[in-house]
Amino acid sequence: MNWGYKIFLSLGLFMLCIVGAGIYMVSRDTDTLEDTDYYEQGLHYDDVYTKRSNVVAHEAKPIITVENDTLYIQFVDAPNQGKLIFKRPSDGTQDMELPFQTMTSKFQLPVTTLKKGRWHLEIVWKNAELDFSTDQQLNL
Repeated sequence: MNWGYKIFLSLGLFMLCIVGAGIYMVSRDTDTLEDTDYYEQGLHYDDVYTKRSNVVAHEAKPIITVENDTLYIQFVDAPNQGKLIFKRPSDGTQDMELPFQTMTSKFQLPVTTLKKGRWHLEIVWKNAELDFSTDQQLNL
């Protein structure tokens, strides 16, 4: 076999590997960072923007701390009612949404059931007549 056949076989094997890798990546749909309801979220983005603007305008960003497997959220005013949305960047099946209501400005939640690691916490709440939304990265 001369060098012409070797080049032809090498290019053929290379193209076969590239096509195989492309088919493998397309067939494995495990992207947990993609939201399944992105269209609905896009339609309601004005509401989200207003809620986040209210946090800035009214200086209502809560202070979030984690101590001894307990999540503490210190709100500016009381009472507060809303939901906590925990999202796990590495595994979307562990995402959860928890409703909360507090009559004081302090809220605490035990996080012993949550897996250790990095979490994205989004807080959506209502205080008096205003709606608020904020998010923060947590390391548990």
